[in-house]
This record gives sequence, structure tokens and C-alpha cells, in this order.
Amino acid sequence: MSSSLRVLHVISSMSRLRGGPSVVVHNMLQALGRRGVAAEAVATDDDGGAARLDVPLDRFVDFGGQRVRFFPRQSRKYAFSAPMRRWLRANIRSYDIIHTHELFTFAPLAAARIARAERIPYVMTPHGALDTWGMRNKSRLVKATSVHLVEGPLLAAAAAVNFMTPLEQSRAAQHGLSLQPLVLPVGIVDPDEPQDSAVEPPAALAGDRRRMILFLARLHPIKCAAVLLRAFAALEDHDSVLVMAGGGDPSLLGSLRRLAVELGIDGRVKWVGFTGEAGKRGLLARATLFVLPSASENYGIAAVEAMHAGLPVIVTAGCGLADFVSRHGAGIVTDGSVAALRSALAAVLASDELARGMGEAGRRAVRQELSLDTFGERLENAYRRLLRGKASPIYAPSPAG
Repeated sequence: MSSSLRVLHVISSMSRLRGGPSVVVHNMLQALGRRGVAAEAVATDDDGGAARLDVPLDRFVDFGGQRVRFFPRQSRKYAFSAPMRRWLRANIRSYDIIHTHELFTFAPLAAARIARAERIPYVMTPHGALDTWGMRNKSRLVKATSVHLVEGPLLAAAAAVNFMTPLEQSRAAQHGLSLQPLVLPVGIVDPDEPQDSAVEPPAALAGDRRRMILFLARLHPIKCAAVLLRAFAALEDHDSVLVMAGGGDPSLLGSLRRLAVELGIDGRVKWVGFTGEAGKRGLLARATLFVLPSASENYGIAAVEAMHAGLPVIVTAGCGLADFVSRHGAGIVTDGSVAALRSALAAVLASDELARGMGEAGRRAVRQELSLDTFGERLENAYRRLLRGKASPIYAPSPAG
């Protein structure tokens, strides 16, 4: 499909080490590109912590198959970049619509301000930044003040605020902000991509044929990894291994490893750290089940990838896709307690038939409802409605009818 629509996505970092938002932007660019939409992105060269991406600066380059223009990150806090701001001021009028990602950081807020001043329609995707957990547990007063004085007016002036799930929208509504919601779950699955059955898990798992429980997420307090360790330790079945895959705060990792020792399960827990795409596919191909015990999750990309791989998933009610998992019988939704998580793990491990049925149901649901093609069509249609001055549509992960 051809289109003259030009879209610019703005995010502080495209590094995979930063977790879900960078994956979402990549998938948005890919989904729009499949429809002939001219979509590209700008970001800083942030690569997590003090690291920088090894990329050319201030020109569009191919980054993971997408057009991205990188600018120097000039401060670690808020990822400030004066060159990015200058470029946005000079070039933002070249685009029909601007789509920003995340809050409480320089790039999306600068882009939204400039777009508002130039009267260019813009969409803001908070990526869970307005969820109640994050607002309560991290810099509460600073964030509340910032939302009132900075983010709130920009969100109110946006053509739409993009939430991944109805749960994320309902959490954001608790702040009393005036905004136009666009509830649109991001597509993950490329229907044309063949399943690669030959991929291998990390070397740390070579030769280990035990049933594998997979945790695949950036290590952060919100992910509640300690709850998972305690639930795993309480299992009567000791013939399984828990694989903890994901980077994060070294001090948090150290405390979790000490907890595993205290619980007497250090011999049954594998810490494989951050894995690239090939390593992730290897883990998903090898795993028996996937678990995401987060206190709050605006979407849950890793859970979607696990369902696409045919794995039963265990998530909490705080996960944005909990209703999707429950509705399709793709896994078990728990209340996030140690006891409930232990019970869910035990149930799936005890029945190959149950696990297989959940895995098949999840794979079928994801391919039908969360494909890149379906997502690309919905996203382009939403942009075009906004450009015509119409209200943005609301899509649930399982659209009625």
C-alpha cells in the first residue's frame, strides 16, 4: 500500500538494554513500513548506563532495518541533547505527525513542545510512566509536580495519548488528566517470519534437559523477581530449573543471587544476563513455561513473544495483557503473591496436556490479534483519523466483534 504519510517517532534511546519502549518503536516503524508509510525515528546514542551506541551521529542510518537518526546524549539524567533539539526545530515541519515515547525524559518532551508550537499533531505514548506503581514508588513528589507542570499540559494538547491496554489507560485516569486516549496494543508477530527451530539456548544451559521456567525481563524492583525466587523455592517439584534472563541494576542482581543462596536453590537457578535476539529465541525454544510476576506492566512484550513461541504463560493481574491471557486460556493470572505464583507454577509443571493446550491457545491468539499487519493497519488508520480532526479509536487486545 502506498502512502504519502510522513511520521517521526522520538525516543531517548533505541537500545535494547532499555527494555520494551525501544522494541515498541522498532515494531511501529516496521509495521508502518510494511504499509508504505514513511516512518523514521530520532534518538540519542544512549546504550544503557554510561555506554553509547556505536552509530554515526546526525544522519539517518539503517538501525535494525529501520531509518533512525542518532544524536549525542549530553547528560545521563534525562538524556539531554541540544543537537537533537536544534534538528527537531529545523525539521519537524517536514512530518505530518509526531509520535513521542516515554515521559520524564528530554527527547519526547522537547519534541512534543516543538510540535505543539508548530501546530503539528502529535501522539504521546507513556509506556507505563503514568501507572500508579511507578508514580508511587519512584521520585513520587518530583513526578507528581512534573506531571502537573510539564507532562500534563503536553498530554492535554496531544492529538492522542497512546496506551497499550485498557488497564494502562484506567491507571493513568487516576491522575485526573484531561487527554484523548488511543488504546492500541502493539503488534509483535511477523506472520511471514518462519519459526526457527534450530536456535540454541545460551551456553550456560548446554546439556541441561530439566524443565525450564523462564523469566525474561529487565531486572527492576517492579518485576518482583524475589517473589518468583521464593515461589520457585516452595515448589515440591525439584526437577526443574529457573532461568533468569535480563540485565539491570548490579546491586539488585547481587541481592537476588544472595536470596537464591539463602533459599537453597542456587544450584537450580541459572543467571544468563541480557541476551540478544538469537539468545532470546533460543531460550523461548527451550523453555517449558514463561513467567512475568510484575507488580505493574503496561503491556508485557516478553509475554507476547512467549505466547507466540507456544509457551504457557504465568502473569499477574498487574500485567496489561492479563485479560488477554485469561480470555484465551493462554496461561494463568495470579494475584502476585508467593503462594499464588507457587500454585500456578506447580499446576503447569504437573500437566503436559494443560501446558500444551495453553501454549497452542496463546500462539493462535497472538497470531490472530497481535500481528504486525493488523497493528500497522490500525496505527495508520488512527493517524489518518487524527489528521482529519476525528477522535482516536480505542482497540482492546481482543476487539469485540
